Amino acid sequence: MNEARDRQILLAIAEVATPSGDVIPAPTEATISEALSLLEATAAQWVGGYRLLLRTVDCASVPKFGSRLHRLAPPSRARALEALSHSDLHWAVRAVVSPLKLVQARQPGLAEALAVKSPTALASYREPPRYQRRIVDGESLEGDDVEVDAVVVGTGAGGAPVARALAANGFAVLMLEEGQHHTRKDFDGEPLGMQAKLYRDKGMTVALGNTVIPIPLGRAVGGTTLINSGTCFRVGGQVQRRWQLELGLSELRPGQLDRYYERVEHMLQVGPSPDEVLGGIARVVARGCDALGYSHHVLDRNAPGCDGQGVCCFGCPTDAKRSTNLSYVPAALECGAMVATGARVTRILREGRRAVGVVAQTKRADGSEGTITVRAKVVVLACGSNQTPALLLHNGLANSSDQVGRNLSIHPACHSWGAFDESIRGWEAVPQGYGIDEFVDQGIRFEGGALPPRYAASFLGHVGERWTAMVERFEQLAPFGFMIADEGRGRVTLGANGRPRMTYWVHDVDRRKMIQGHAILARVFLAAGATDVFPGMQQFDHLRNEQDVSRLERDGPDLLKVRDIDISAYHPLGTCRMGVDPRRAVVKPTHETYDVDNLYVCDGSTVPGPLGVNPQMTIMAFAERAAESISARIDDHVARPQVAMTRPERVQVAFTETMAGSCELQLGERAGATVALAFHVTAVANSDLFAEALTRRGGSWDLNGTVDWEGFADAAPCVGTLLMRPLRGEAGLVYDLRFTADDGRRYTLQGRKNLSLWRPLRGATTLHTEVRDVDRHETAARGVLRFNLRELLPWMVSWRLGSSAGVVRDRRALVGS
Repeated sequence: MNEARDRQILLAIAEVATPSGDVIPAPTEATISEALSLLEATAAQWVGGYRLLLRTVDCASVPKFGSRLHRLAPPSRARALEALSHSDLHWAVRAVVSPLKLVQARQPGLAEALAVKSPTALASYREPPRYQRRIVDGESLEGDDVEVDAVVVGTGAGGAPVARALAANGFAVLMLEEGQHHTRKDFDGEPLGMQAKLYRDKGMTVALGNTVIPIPLGRAVGGTTLINSGTCFRVGGQVQRRWQLELGLSELRPGQLDRYYERVEHMLQVGPSPDEVLGGIARVVARGCDALGYSHHVLDRNAPGCDGQGVCCFGCPTDAKRSTNLSYVPAALECGAMVATGARVTRILREGRRAVGVVAQTKRADGSEGTITVRAKVVVLACGSNQTPALLLHNGLANSSDQVGRNLSIHPACHSWGAFDESIRGWEAVPQGYGIDEFVDQGIRFEGGALPPRYAASFLGHVGERWTAMVERFEQLAPFGFMIADEGRGRVTLGANGRPRMTYWVHDVDRRKMIQGHAILARVFLAAGATDVFPGMQQFDHLRNEQDVSRLERDGPDLLKVRDIDISAYHPLGTCRMGVDPRRAVVKPTHETYDVDNLYVCDGSTVPGPLGVNPQMTIMAFAERAAESISARIDDHVARPQVAMTRPERVQVAFTETMAGSCELQLGERAGATVALAFHVTAVANSDLFAEALTRRGGSWDLNGTVDWEGFADAAPCVGTLLMRPLRGEAGLVYDLRFTADDGRRYTLQGRKNLSLWRPLRGATTLHTEVRDVDRHETAARGVLRFNLRELLPWMVSWRLGSSAGVVRDRRALVGS
């Protein structure tokens, strides 16, 4: 291609698409250079396609205007471009002029005229939080196999809560994250730079079908929670009833997720934003709704202390938004988990039907690739509705139902602009702080959607002098939007390069909902005093009064195609959906895949169908719930003799013991009270010879028996492990028991005996103990249990050798599971 000719065409288009105004300067050769550099930096893979579109638009004026666009005189060129922007080629025109709009809106004069302030960040940490020491570059783990109890792939709304819950239960957890770890010092609020750092495909992820739909996804520690607006909803009862009645998921019927939602809300510190950060957009929307009698409200968010700088989607500069990188991930790290960044998982390891680990690729500083192999008792995929099905398809796993990648639902979203004779300054407030819920039953939910002016300018569909005039009066524009609980469905498949490819077809019912949503929003703006409304759609892109709105309602359904409506989408769900029928679902209600044992999926891909609300809290609640099943599976894995059932000749060692004492309660009305606590267990060595447990490697024992806890548990069955630390270094015995109290609550009993050559008897008979409430993730009791030396002889007699069949009992039978 002739680059000089392309630059000539692009400059000719820029002169009429983004002409000069009172503040915006006329485009120059420097404008073209900056636009092309911007393309190379943010969308290099699209440059070839961009040049093709550029030449297509240039030639499209020939039939009507008799000449290629760049050869027309400026007045004719402006009319031709305006006509093309309202033709079937409007998407091509939009794609060609968007980088020009971005460059023109970034001119210093506009920021000065609008008095746009740069985001203000909190001071950098004097010393990074200690938990950050457990975030390592994936390259540092190359070499020997890493062995953990659970490997969690992804650190977003699904992976981080699972990792935190498992780590809090005492399991060894490693999180693998393809992106990098960023802190507030990295968040400068510059949209394009932040997209390159924090977004998958630098923000260019799209779904293709009967239109092109951008779908922003995160790629960093925190996942998409790092780049969302922080809006928090519980799912409605109507959706839960659909799960129950249509899909047979009685476990998810109304009320069943409440306790998990409560945990999430506590962790995220969910609550409404204060009035002072809601800004002018909320003011005019509330005013319009009041005039029309519509129900409206402040949205709940996970951002205590938010100061309304309006850059939530590009990394919070004050750490106010409690995305998982600031909530669940640190909590997991403080419980002993680790995160490896820059690790892209490519393989899932199996032995028979069981998943036993993953292989991840890393990129070294010199550009070469390395490999991490992680062996684990369970594998948890939490890569999101796009990446998780792609990983399963790439590995040929969990797809006997042929449902992996299918059933993709999204929330198609539209936006509109209201122009007012008053100052709005929507970028100086929470971007998504206010909502209209009057039409939720019709599948339309209205929520804010403001962006920084320099970035939002590229989303204005107009060209020419109208675009320049709108940008220069940005202070008086109020953007607002809505999303659809969609009827359409799509699919994730593997592209030619092995990367995920999303296809989606907007259903006609949803197209009509979008038209209805635009009409409703226009009425709200007009009722609030708007002089003009600019919906993101063709033919009806400027509404001035009720007559224009009525015409949209009357003629829009017949005139407007899907591609005539500006659509973005959020919250992809359902591509590895949960269900009770293995022929129609990928994962069980426990989140374990039907086809592969010990392989779990905990992200939006398991959520069956659209929610009609922002899903991050529901994904987190699902993850909290899934962690219980995963914990039980790890327990079961530890309890199950690895080869004892197939090698009865194997020599095993067993003994029984009782530890008893008192503990001080830490929770509830009885906090501070002292009650009796005791356990009686049988311990079976997990090694071929007892001597191995005394070597430098240490050893482990399976435990089963009963727990007596005054007022809580009467001979409650228990299972667990006894770890024997090596004699070199810090020697000791670590007990880890799990049991269910009489009221159904689940607890862990953890204790340690500190062995010492100087005080061997005291160390071997004293157990420093802590009982934790599994559901509340809090300490329930602390105390010291002791071995009664009067039972020394019975304890010695209890020791026995024999085949595994003679000394091992089925732990599942003991706990009745």
